[in-house]
Amino acid sequence: MNFIDKAFEQNLSGDDFLQAMADIYSEPEVYKILDKYPSFVADVILIIDYDTALQMDGFDDIISGNLSSRYTEIVAALKRCGVEHEAGILEKAKELYDSDEESYNKEYDNLNGQIALHNDYNGFWDIIRVYIDENLEKFQLGWIARS
Repeated sequence: MNFIDKAFEQNLSGDDFLQAMADIYSEPEVYKILDKYPSFVADVILIIDYDTALQMDGFDDIISGNLSSRYTEIVAALKRCGVEHEAGILEKAKELYDSDEESYNKEYDNLNGQIALHNDYNGFWDIIRVYIDENLEKFQLGWIARS
């Protein structure tokens, strides 16, 4: 039984479920089986990865670094979670980086300064917690099937 199974078994919600998903770093092999769970679980883990990358390596890590291969998934997860503004900033940054890296470098501080980490960080996570609660409720009611 992994940390996701335990979170479901314990009927965790909101912040408790969110904190439980951070155990992905203790059990990285779970990345390989995320498709066995409702898609919102993968979304939450992607958002955790996004936040971790921002804090450890900065904005560039998502645009052109370690997480750049998961950029599209991260943007989609941000949108599904309801933080479209954050996704829009990433899309703008990626578009600029892909078309004119020099302009991207000049705009880096401005773009980086717009993300939730440097603004309404608590509000960002509040939206993610609501997303978790809504999806857990749907899952418990049987509207979301376990894959």
